[in-house]
Amino acid sequence: MTTVTVVADGTVHAVSGAVRDDAVWLRSDAVPTVTGWSLKPEGLCRDDVCIPRAALGADAIAGSGADEAVELRALAGALQRAVAVEPAAALAVLADAPADLAGSIVEGRAPAFTLPDLDGAPVALADFAGRKKLLFAWSSW
Repeated sequence: MTTVTVVADGTVHAVSGAVRDDAVWLRSDAVPTVTGWSLKPEGLCRDDVCIPRAALGADAIAGSGADEAVELRALAGALQRAVAVEPAAALAVLADAPADLAGSIVEGRAPAFTLPDLDGAPVALADFAGRKKLLFAWSSW
């Protein structure tokens, strides 16, 4: 196992995992840290709600017991969250669940975020509270 960096819910998590082929795997004991859900024998659970293991897919869980690991793309899919994975850097970014964003989008509010400016200093949308804002997104890919 190695250290895998996962950004989720605005927090950077350095957790136990592995990179195999083109996939990032998380140890089962790291899943609650990153997502708030736990991998149990009956499935992926949070409080009294469980998603059956079959929903993760046949090849999404490897190992057993303390050495059990789950593939991050399958985990994100089961939680209905988008994920961007860079296996070469052992890095993944897990998006918020659509249900978590729905209320703010319906109300016309942008989700909270912080990004670096051209000099690398962090700038948060909240820094401009009470002022008019124009959001412009661009990507080279």
